[in-house]
Amino acid sequence: MEAQAGTLLLITIGAFIVPILSGRIGVPAAVGEIVFGILVGPHVLAAVSEGEFFNVLAEFGFAFLMFLAGLELDFASLERRGKRVLVLGAIAAAAIVGPAFAGAYAMGWSPFFGVVVGAVSIGLVLVSLRETGQARSDFGQTVILVGSIGEFLTIIIVTVYDIVSSVGVGLRFVLEIVGLAGVFVVAYVVLKTLRLLVWWFPVQFSRFIDIDDPSEVGVRAGLALMIAFVAVTGLLGMEAILGAFLAGALFSFVFREKGILETKLAGIGHGFFVPVFFIHVGVEFDLGALGTPAIYPMLAGVVLVSLAVKAIASTALFAIGLGFRQVAGAALLLASPLTLLVAIAEIGLDLGALTELENATVILAAIVSGLVFPTAYKRISARR
Repeated sequence: MEAQAGTLLLITIGAFIVPILSGRIGVPAAVGEIVFGILVGPHVLAAVSEGEFFNVLAEFGFAFLMFLAGLELDFASLERRGKRVLVLGAIAAAAIVGPAFAGAYAMGWSPFFGVVVGAVSIGLVLVSLRETGQARSDFGQTVILVGSIGEFLTIIIVTVYDIVSSVGVGLRFVLEIVGLAGVFVVAYVVLKTLRLLVWWFPVQFSRFIDIDDPSEVGVRAGLALMIAFVAVTGLLGMEAILGAFLAGALFSFVFREKGILETKLAGIGHGFFVPVFFIHVGVEFDLGALGTPAIYPMLAGVVLVSLAVKAIASTALFAIGLGFRQVAGAALLLASPLTLLVAIAEIGLDLGALTELENATVILAAIVSGLVFPTAYKRISARR
């Protein structure tokens, strides 16, 4: 118990200090938290022990991260973009899948690397667009659209891969896919029910987004929905990533003007639980892998293939009227799925789809792409 108390103290200090230091040196907080985890982990200071309590906090932080990813989807903005842009954005996102698996095959990697190099997340995309003042521009909204659809596709592909690796292809696979479809049916029913309730009882549901609600009903509802969907997917033998993401997406769809509610939920998640997950990733990181020469060609390959795949898919955006520099910027942003890629690395290790060395490579690739590509995008966007 004393060891766990010390661990809790250290990760709490890290969750507080690391984002401040990361901001000072200009790196994403997630990168700083992973590095902090490596430093306090067993390979350096050995100041943190991996007990059950720490693991549970990290798992909850992982689910919260996926919930917030779903919550980031701006459905009102997606609808405003119009059907043509929506279709072309979907084509650009879907166009990532084929080249990703083809690239993994060409490099001689396992099929799971198709998921790795094809992963898309809108976390760093949103941050980079806001920092350059382009988040609400046509270009920014288009990239967010592609990133949102791509993130959803990535999570679906991870879920299907999990099913295939668990039961193979056969009758059980069909049954599992039916179960997956059942999750979406449940999500649809919940969505319709919530929309009707909001329409019938607007005054009561206004408490959800009330800044002064002492009971924080909106926060409780968000957490309850997240945990419920994680439980449902868990009972069906699927990854928590799907349930948590769907819960966030549903919440975002029902409460379009979520404003302060999103801020509160993001504050809880990014304020503690999500940093604990990234620190845990650092603690588990195999530092000895850095001494293995084979890791560096694989690292370069993952980073470059990921960029190439996103660049190929981004060419579809020429049809929307974007210029060469904007398409190049979109490819750079889409090739930096830092937070989701770290999560995918953890899932791959759990599934046995990645070795310890490959897991370390993917985490390093997430860090490198999360540092290099957004920086390159900012350089491009700063040019006139």
